[in-house]
Amino acid sequence: MATTATDLLLVAFCALAPEEQEEAFAKLADVRLQRLAGEEDQTAFFLRSLQRAEEVAEGALSPDAYRQARRDLRASGEEIAELNAVIRHFGSWRQAKEALELAAVTTPRKIEARFRSRRVGKVHRYREQTLKETLERCAADLGHVPLVIEFERWRQREVELAKAQGKELFLPSDSPYRRRWGSWERALLHFGFTTEAIAERLEPGRQQSNESLERFQFARPSERPPASDARAARPRRLSRPKTRIR
Repeated sequence: MATTATDLLLVAFCALAPEEQEEAFAKLADVRLQRLAGEEDQTAFFLRSLQRAEEVAEGALSPDAYRQARRDLRASGEEIAELNAVIRHFGSWRQAKEALELAAVTTPRKIEARFRSRRVGKVHRYREQTLKETLERCAADLGHVPLVIEFERWRQREVELAKAQGKELFLPSDSPYRRRWGSWERALLHFGFTTEAIAERLEPGRQQSNESLERFQFARPSERPPASDARAARPRRLSRPKTRIR
C-alpha cells in the first residue's frame, strides 16, 4: 500500500516532542477553521428555506409564520427545512433572521464564515475572568489539566449541546489563551495550575485522557461529577520501580 500524505504527516507529528505536538495541533486547528469558513455546507439550503418561507408568508416572518409557510409549500410539493433544524443550524431564530437579511447582500459562504468567527471568538471579546472560568470548568469536567485537543473537543461538545437545545453559547477556543500568554502552557500557569499537573498531562500513553473524554462525551450534563469529585477520583501516579544494576 502506497504511503499517503496523511501517513507522512502522522509520522512527522509522532516524532515531535510533546510540547511541539501541542503547538502543531493548535496551528492545524487554526488552518482547519479557516478552511471550513470558506466552505459552503448546509447554510445555502437553510437560507433558501428562509427565503421561500418569507415569500410565502403573509407579513413579517416569525417562527409561526415559517411553520405555516412550510405546510403550504409541502402541500404544493416543495420541501424546505423544518423550523427546529433552521434554529439549530444558525444557533437561534434571531441569528436565522440576521442570516436572511445578510443573504440579500452577501453569499452563504461569507455568512457561514461570519457566524463561525463568532463561535471561535477573538481575544478582545473575552474577559480574563471568562477565560479563567472556562478553563477551570473544562478541567473539572475532564478531571485533569486539559491538553489543547482535549479542551477543543470539550468546547465543541458544549457548543453542540447548547445548539441542540436552541441556545447560544460562546466559548473561547484555545487561540485567545495562546495569543494572550504566548503558549498554552503559560496560560495554564497563569491561571494557577501547578507545573507538576501541567507536566503530567504530557505523559505518553496516558489512558486517562481517552477514558475521561469518552466518559464525558456520553454523560448527561446532570451526571457529570463536580470538580471536587473529579479530582478525588483521579488515580495517583505510581512510581516506576528502580532497576538494580549488578
